[in-house]
Amino acid sequence: MKYTVLKLTAFSLLILSMISCHEKINGTSEKTFNLSRKSVEKELTAEEKINLEKAFRVIALKAMVLKWDEPAKYKNKSFNDISLEIIDGETYSSICDIAEDFLQEKNKKEAEKISTEIENLEKKKTKILEIERKLNLFKIGHLFLDETETFEEKCPNLEIEFVYVGKTVLKGPVGISYELKEKTSKKILSSGISIYGDEDQRLNKNESLNENLILCQAKEKNPSLFKNIKYPIENPNLSDFNMELKISVLSLYLNGEKIIKPKTTIQDLNLEIQEQKNELKQISNSKGTLDELELTEN
Repeated sequence: MKYTVLKLTAFSLLILSMISCHEKINGTSEKTFNLSRKSVEKELTAEEKINLEKAFRVIALKAMVLKWDEPAKYKNKSFNDISLEIIDGETYSSICDIAEDFLQEKNKKEAEKISTEIENLEKKKTKILEIERKLNLFKIGHLFLDETETFEEKCPNLEIEFVYVGKTVLKGPVGISYELKEKTSKKILSSGISIYGDEDQRLNKNESLNENLILCQAKEKNPSLFKNIKYPIENPNLSDFNMELKISVLSLYLNGEKIIKPKTTIQDLNLEIQEQKNELKQISNSKGTLDELELTEN
């Protein structure tokens, strides 16, 4: 048994001696660093030398993060000073470990940050959907296409009925935006924002608000579509005139509270959420190793 212990002890000493024989970086100064680096690199393959350079650059980034996170602790110390402190007395292997530990911790923190951001965006999306639900109380009802004369020119005139579909009496002014587009090109033919009524306005279910759009531009763009038309046309199919109409309720009052349409759209949020998810997936797939990094010129 004693022989076995002595044998193991001797083996352990051999391992320790082998480890201690590895050259170490001296980080006491820039000069000693450069000299010791040359000694370390004599023991390395070409690939290991590349990994060492990657590790040094990662540790330089670690130094920046430390100084940013703990300014009092590293006061009056440059990024270079901090980097030299980190690698002082370390071998090639331990320097690579320090760098990879930092990369993995950095990935973990970034993944947590992105996950929190996605969660906040989802909450914001839920809130916007709720606001849109509250605003979604009007629909396009009756359409009437007629002809009117303006500046000695006859132009089509589209009368639009916005029908209130809410169950309770709607009190106060209502803001509605409208956008008439050319269906094929999606170019805007007419758009605007109107505020209907005042604080004394009352709307019951199926009552309506009205808007008139003069379509001179639409006729100019597609004259053949408006040729030989017999006016008036009740509930025209706007697609027949290469047009599409969209309305949005911008503001109204519910139970005395003013509800305003957010500037951020659900489409914007969906795009941002997807971008964040893609970034999170990329970070999750990373192992945080030096092999994943590409060495570029300084």
